[in-house]
Amino acid sequence: MAAKRVAASAIDWAAFAARVPEGQKAMFNTFKAKSDGYLRKVLTLPEAAPPIDFAAYKSRIAIPGMVEEFQKQYEALKIPYPADTVSAEIDGVQKEAAAEVQNYIKESNNRIAQLQVDLAKWEAMIPYDEMTMEEWTEAFPEQSITAENPTFWPHLPEDQIGYVAKEGGEAH
Repeated sequence: MAAKRVAASAIDWAAFAARVPEGQKAMFNTFKAKSDGYLRKVLTLPEAAPPIDFAAYKSRIAIPGMVEEFQKQYEALKIPYPADTVSAEIDGVQKEAAAEVQNYIKESNNRIAQLQVDLAKWEAMIPYDEMTMEEWTEAFPEQSITAENPTFWPHLPEDQIGYVAKEGGEAH
């Protein structure tokens, strides 16, 4: 019986090992060794409890009916294997996680496609150190020199290199 219960919940260690990152192989091997130790202990146990020799007790106990009553109660005792109450919940969580993973993959593929478009744009562009000012203005209109943006240099005093404010708030 113990072997049947263990066999029903056996782990595919090869598939599990294939998903373990290289940096965690030692922890995985430790976990597997511990699991195998538990499995060996369970497999050494008999499938059923050893039978009680009630005849030997009847010959030794002088109180009439006591052993027969105990035997009747013992044989009526049935300890059920615990019911599986969490597999359905685990399956639900697994389905939710699978849906989240599929959504993440879809979003990632969309991001990859957009980044590939951006990469193609950058690869087609002239290297910035070979650009003229006109080519820079065409490539980066938001950073071009215009009446609204008259220089490459910072406009605010606190953005300027070497700026030191006086006590009255003016630069010196």
